Amino acid sequence: MSSAIETARPLLRAANVHKRYGGREVLRGIDLQVSTGEVVCLLGPSGGGKSTFLRCINHLERVDEGVIWVDGLPVGYRLVNGKLHELPEREVAVQRRSVGMVFQRFNLFANRTALENVIEGPLSVLGTPKREAEELGRELLSSVGLLEWAGNYPAQLSGGQQQRVAIARALAMKPKLMLFDEPTSALDPELVGDVLRVMRELAEGGMTMVIVTHEVGFARDVAKKVAFMFDGRIVEQGAPKDIFANPEHQRTQQFLASVR
Repeated sequence: MSSAIETARPLLRAANVHKRYGGREVLRGIDLQVSTGEVVCLLGPSGGGKSTFLRCINHLERVDEGVIWVDGLPVGYRLVNGKLHELPEREVAVQRRSVGMVFQRFNLFANRTALENVIEGPLSVLGTPKREAEELGRELLSSVGLLEWAGNYPAQLSGGQQQRVAIARALAMKPKLMLFDEPTSALDPELVGDVLRVMRELAEGGMTMVIVTHEVGFARDVAKKVAFMFDGRIVEQGAPKDIFANPEHQRTQQFLASVR
């Protein structure tokens, strides 16, 4: 019985998640489940709470109400006698190891090469031996098409190349879940395709991903589930073929009409 329960348990589950900044409520009761190997794209207009929700999944933002679970554990908290107790930052950092995150801006160390950026986490956080970390780093740079740029510094790379290094860096921690916060929004149009290609390959390889994006074509082709966010709520979610062909909510209809 327990094995069946484990199989059925979603890798990510958000229940009634609220987030406030002062008197402004940014998230207004988010409910979402993501199964292992599933790709979920969050769509919607800017200011709808998508990026804030993504940061809550990694406890970069503390939720004010509700709970987010990753692999059965409440993010940022410990459950004791039915009550949630917030974890100290060092324990939150341990939790974050299983969740990779790729930001709009690449956040690479400017004074380290592409390879050094990728292996920083395995070396300093996981304690991986340097030779093993470098071998992994080269494999990951090869997988994103950048092995020959391993010795280059971020300033010597294009925006698209930097973002692919950032993806390789997140993968170096061997995460169970990858979060992407509009990973192509800061790129010139001609550089977007290379980043999306890497993300497609991750999806095909079975990586569980939650992606905030305005790339509607990518979401239609790659996502198993699309969730449309507006004004801090998920107003509609379902299979891409249903959401794109027959959106039910007026705001979803308006948004899709504006981006087609």
